[in-house]
Amino acid sequence: MKQFLYLDIDIVNSIIAQSNNGLVQTLSNEQEKSKAESDAITSSVQADGTIGGSIFNLAKAEVDLSGKLEAIENDTSTFVSKEIISKTLHDAAFDIAYSNISPKKFKMGEDNSDEYGDYVELTRVFDFVDIEYLDKLFDKNGLIDFFKKTSREKIETEASAATEGMNREQLRTVSSKVKGEIKKLVDASNKQYDDIHEMITAFKQLLPYSRMLISSDGYLIPLDDKYFRINPSNLGFKYGGEITCVGMVTNIIGTDTNPCDDKNIFATLQFTVNEALRAILPTKEENICVIHPIAVFYE
Repeated sequence: MKQFLYLDIDIVNSIIAQSNNGLVQTLSNEQEKSKAESDAITSSVQADGTIGGSIFNLAKAEVDLSGKLEAIENDTSTFVSKEIISKTLHDAAFDIAYSNISPKKFKMGEDNSDEYGDYVELTRVFDFVDIEYLDKLFDKNGLIDFFKKTSREKIETEASAATEGMNREQLRTVSSKVKGEIKKLVDASNKQYDDIHEMITAFKQLLPYSRMLISSDGYLIPLDDKYFRINPSNLGFKYGGEITCVGMVTNIIGTDTNPCDDKNIFATLQFTVNEALRAILPTKEENICVIHPIAVFYE
């Protein structure tokens, strides 16, 4: 049983279409008050059964499920029911597509010899990165300002405790030195947060995606908001542990990806960007493997 967090049904449909010489694009039965209207659109579906038994079963399942909507006259109920049917069929379609691509399964710690165009299945404890959310933490009066204030107060409290018991003359002697040390520690603490903000800003400029999964063994998985099955703003907080990603290797960013022509300014710039990305990502691997995700789910 799978709980899908993310599912690119467009790629799923494409895989099924290419594998079965055709695809049932839509097959619906909608209830509009007392009038039911059926509409079936097929693409390259042959009468001799080349659509395949699995696809036919999907189409039949949608007709059977949609038929149950005829007794529902409430628009909201109809919409919800159709959403449930749609998700159910999409989940089943993924299983069909999965059997056609037979992805390679790479475990953590294995020598993964990925190639462009390979379908892979990765089960990892991924780090979920939400750039927009992290960037908002640094807004004025945001959480980072609170962290800086808390850190400063802690440093001042510890300094005060260190001078406790000194007489007035001793305090006068060390006062200037203590203030200097406090300022130095506060500045060092603030710099840590400022450096993080600079890294987030650079990351935001380097990548056209605001959400992604990153693994410690060098996999980078950009996520498109429109394919999430959950509220993506909750992913980092609500979900954890091992998650499975099925997708295709579309890019490998490594030390051996130097531009072939040093005079090609575009290739040189892209190489520079890739090097900056490798420096920022939290991995010790020499190569960063970019995966175009088809599905992300709990097994």
